[in-house]
Amino acid sequence: MERITVDGATLACDVQGEGEPLVLVHGTGARASSWGRTVGDLAAGGYRVFAYDRRGYGRSAHAPVRDYRVHVADLATVLEVAGAPAHVLGWSSGGTTALALATQRAPLFRSLVVMEAPWHGLRGARPDMLAALGRVKVAQLRGRREQAAAAFFRWASGYASGGNGFDALSDAQRAELSAAASNVLVELDPHPHGLMMEHVPTSRLARLPFPVTWLDGEDTLDWYRDLRAKAVAAAPRIRTATVPGVKVGHLAHVEAPQAFAETVLKALATASA
Repeated sequence: MERITVDGATLACDVQGEGEPLVLVHGTGARASSWGRTVGDLAAGGYRVFAYDRRGYGRSAHAPVRDYRVHVADLATVLEVAGAPAHVLGWSSGGTTALALATQRAPLFRSLVVMEAPWHGLRGARPDMLAALGRVKVAQLRGRREQAAAAFFRWASGYASGGNGFDALSDAQRAELSAAASNVLVELDPHPHGLMMEHVPTSRLARLPFPVTWLDGEDTLDWYRDLRAKAVAAAPRIRTATVPGVKVGHLAHVEAPQAFAETVLKALATASA
């Protein structure tokens, strides 16, 4: 484990493998360990993989952060330490973090792969999403933080065919996500610079000078697919790919780890070529 000093905090970072640097940015409620075997699989694919706990998560002690500009600035420092320009893999809100930084400091990137980033997600709000956020807030107001976070995870990991990935996790995996309930609830609070990056124009994605690949799961919610389609419409150079498998959605790196790693490695190889 390495320690990376950023403004006002110290980030814990696990490093594996040899080769070009590849930085992994986890999503809301997760931590570096949430990637599971993905770190080792990507390292075995020929990369030096940096998986860090974002500020306020896991071993990176700090109060929960609403303003995602802080996470964006932290990622810039991590890339510099890892050896920019670097490849980046961002899952969920980690993907929006990476996309936002890319529009500001493109020279830090060799390539970017995002997995179901909720980019401009509020503009694409659906009734099921609004209902889920309502359940989250009701539980939060009743002082049931873990129940509130679980309501969010169940919706976010939902399958188009029914059910969700959160309930299919092991007890230990659900406990790890639930431990970050305070962070989840803070990040879901309205903020002008929140996790969905509504403040960054999508048109800027069209000007990114390096390869970008946007992934989704085969059985994921239509909400994620719609957000990806809107981003690709604005930036047609973005490549797309789907992680295959029955019941593969927002938690693809857990639901189908081998297929997920293979899809990411293929995207990285295409970018390098």
